[in-house]
Amino acid sequence: MPTTRTRRLAAALAAATAVTLVPLAGAPAHAAAAPAAPVAAPAAPPATAPATATLSAAPVSAVGPRAVAGLATGSQRGVRWIKADRAKVTKKRDRSSRVVARPDDGTRLTVLDRRTKLLKVRLPNGKVGWVGKRQVTATPLRDVGGKRFTTKRVKVTREVRGASRTVARAALGTKVIKLARTTGRGVDRVKVKLPGGRTGWVSADKLRTRDVWGQLARCESGGRPQIATGNGYYGMYQFTARTWRSVGGSGLPHRHGAREQTKRAQILQARAGWGQWPHCTRKLGLR
Repeated sequence: MPTTRTRRLAAALAAATAVTLVPLAGAPAHAAAAPAAPVAAPAAPPATAPATATLSAAPVSAVGPRAVAGLATGSQRGVRWIKADRAKVTKKRDRSSRVVARPDDGTRLTVLDRRTKLLKVRLPNGKVGWVGKRQVTATPLRDVGGKRFTTKRVKVTREVRGASRTVARAALGTKVIKLARTTGRGVDRVKVKLPGGRTGWVSADKLRTRDVWGQLARCESGGRPQIATGNGYYGMYQFTARTWRSVGGSGLPHRHGAREQTKRAQILQARAGWGQWPHCTRKLGLR
């Protein structure tokens, strides 16, 4: 017949075995302890129970997908940033549902729930709704503004990644409007709007505050698009009629607006360099 000491050892072993069989994956840290499994032998005194007997977890059924999403809130996995132009946030998952917000580029969102193509998010002002996953990024962004100019001919990409699809190529000195900028280390990209309205991402080191074409035009002609003094040179950049036609211009330069003249000047510079304006480009330190 088992002694009292033998029964106590058997009870302690049964309690430890029950703990190891309770699933731990998916249970939140704050879950309450589950009731101990019943055993045939009398419960052992606390003093003799092993230390692991205090480790218990809630059953997996108590943690649904929304609870898991809630655990991610506040972590990097639970945060996204708007990368689309005025992304649409709807009240329900249905795309035709009422729009509750149109946040700008760089807006920080807190993820509350996930579906295949959608995220349920909370905006900084407290509004909640659904947004398409393709309209957001996990790369930290901030909302920025202001004008910049490209320092060379640059590739403008659709996504934050430089290896993504090219949507445009901007000539040297193109004026762009900044929309958003990455803030993570090792990634330095800026979302910009081009003169024609197209948007995309470029490397931050390819942008400057210096307006080289504005400076060149002021040096060549005082920045006057309609100037024609009768010396055979026309417009902001003092084209000859022959050079103007060689870069695709029609008529005479001074009959066109500043944007068209700058576009043709950019083509000329890309083909032949700054030497086409020898005096002013040397004065401006462009060569």
